[in-house]
Amino acid sequence: MKRYISSLMAFCLMFALVLPVEAKEAESFRDVPADFWAYEQINRCVQDGIVSGYSDGTFKPGNPVSYGAFSIMLARAFYSDELAAYSDQGTATGEAIMNKHGILNGTSRSSASIGASLPREDMAQIMYNVLKDKGANIPPDTEYVKCISSISDFQSININCRRAVMVCYTTGLLGGQSDGSFGPKNPMNRAQGCVVINRLRDYFQNNGGTTDPVGPTTPTEPATPTDPATPTVTELPAFKLQDGETVQQMMTRIMANVTYTPGYLSNGQPITEDNIKALLAEIETSMPEGTPWDEDDRFNYSGKLGYGGACNSWGYAVSDYLFGKEAPLTKHQNFDQLKVGDVVWMKNSKTGYSHVYVVTSLTNPYWGEDAYSICDGNNSNGVSWDGDGRFSTFEKPEVASGTYIYSRY
Repeated sequence: MKRYISSLMAFCLMFALVLPVEAKEAESFRDVPADFWAYEQINRCVQDGIVSGYSDGTFKPGNPVSYGAFSIMLARAFYSDELAAYSDQGTATGEAIMNKHGILNGTSRSSASIGASLPREDMAQIMYNVLKDKGANIPPDTEYVKCISSISDFQSININCRRAVMVCYTTGLLGGQSDGSFGPKNPMNRAQGCVVINRLRDYFQNNGGTTDPVGPTTPTEPATPTDPATPTVTELPAFKLQDGETVQQMMTRIMANVTYTPGYLSNGQPITEDNIKALLAEIETSMPEGTPWDEDDRFNYSGKLGYGGACNSWGYAVSDYLFGKEAPLTKHQNFDQLKVGDVVWMKNSKTGYSHVYVVTSLTNPYWGEDAYSICDGNNSNGVSWDGDGRFSTFEKPEVASGTYIYSRY
């Protein structure tokens, strides 16, 4: 029995070393000296009960922050009244409160566990959602898109998170890394979590951001944008053939007064999924289901993506209408990076199938999680808006080898 009690005490002592406990001063943590870059930020969160250290005398500032851990930190900082109503003050409760307010919307949490590390792009999305939920003033599109040129890896940011990243840059809630990149997939750590929590608190209190760095290599504020002047938002002519007009003539007429500006669609709106979908909806209004579009020569079109007719010309013309004929083009086979507005040339080497279509949504309400939505031309000799594709199709060797995505982002 004595050996059993001794073993049990030893186990309890070992287990206690990894449990978070209350701490009143950051200086009490042996791994957070007074000259540590985030000392003041950690100290502030610890004193306010937003986060705590560990019983072994450490804070572990470099440890990644999980979705669950950041949820409970946010609940303590911004939803404390709701949190007080729960007897369980753990991460699951924090997530329940976040879900109630839609704070995790747009992140990868649905496909990741509660204990998974939180990437920087999702951190930005969460901060943006808190801003919206709390009714904070958010910069208009014309302001926050100016930071695009200062983010060298902007194209690698999940499209669902791009608006959030731009807003967080513009307000000073987040900054880039010393090499000019944002590092969207890099995990946020505990020290950085304290910093962004405090920035949000300051933003709500002062209606402005702070400039404390999020990490020792982060600049104090984004670089001065060097992109061209913000374009004027305009209403494009309808994507519709006039009497006797060819597609080539239609596009020449429509694009006559369109000037390409990096980061913007042809109508002057910032490149975001919502804005692309809005333009696609306008095309559907003027070219509804069943509108003639076949192999007749009048549908031939030469655009940025190339020259072709039938389904090819539909994809080429729609892409130019959305992004502008001078918008850069990337041809790739990174099928996990499929985006709304992308043109896909699907080929199957076994069956000989070859078809071009435009992605209208990364989801499809009728065919489940594996499906996305498309529009195309020359579908039964006309325009179709109710088509779908399967993500799993890209995994087939006979498809993957010859299929390409044409992206204008």
